[in-house]
Amino acid sequence: MSRRVVGNPTILAIDAVSLAIGFYGIHSNILTIELPDHLAKAGHWQFLTNLSLVYSLFVFLIGFVAHLTRSQTLFDLKNNIHPIGLALETIVAMIYWPLRIFFLQFLTADPSKFNLPLSTDLSIHLMPVVSLLIDYLVFMPRWTIKTSTALALMVSLTSGYWFLLKYLIDVDNGAKYPYAFLDVDSDEKRVVVFGMVAITAFSQFLLMRKLYDLIVNYTEKIDDEIDKELDKKNL
Repeated sequence: MSRRVVGNPTILAIDAVSLAIGFYGIHSNILTIELPDHLAKAGHWQFLTNLSLVYSLFVFLIGFVAHLTRSQTLFDLKNNIHPIGLALETIVAMIYWPLRIFFLQFLTADPSKFNLPLSTDLSIHLMPVVSLLIDYLVFMPRWTIKTSTALALMVSLTSGYWFLLKYLIDVDNGAKYPYAFLDVDSDEKRVVVFGMVAITAFSQFLLMRKLYDLIVNYTEKIDDEIDKELDKKNL
């Protein structure tokens, strides 16, 4: 379990690389790409991808500083905020990539004008979830967040995003929702979509916690066997 403590140089390097790629994603997407007219007024912060990326960068930064300074306090803070980041990025990846590859018409209102560079695409839609997942399964202690707390957070975040979009998007003046699958003809249908997202996010939390136990138990057995073999050789 030594790799799951503060100060591990491997996850320190992963956090550093993740920060560099993430900031590249911000520069090449949020600070560079111009939005079409029907999205321009609401700005780049209407996209869950961008909100999740900023949150993930905060997690990476706290983790990087924690491992660099060997601060147990910052390490605990990172571990406490990490589950939300992984849930957000998992939702982004689970929704984005199937639509991006197979059903682009449900992702953007005008698929013919969708030209996000691959380097930007990977840096904002894939890197965060991969880095957070590696950290969780290989370098972190088990989540301590309670199931009830996780459920409340998922509902709160989903509701918060709902109200943010309501505030930013002026449908009456021609604006559209940032993702085509949200551009339905009634709020009732949109509530169903948001509810499915919240349920998926909470299910992901439960699955990841179970997956952690299975993987850690397996890897710990391997580590113990390796340690025993090394001890025998040393003797």
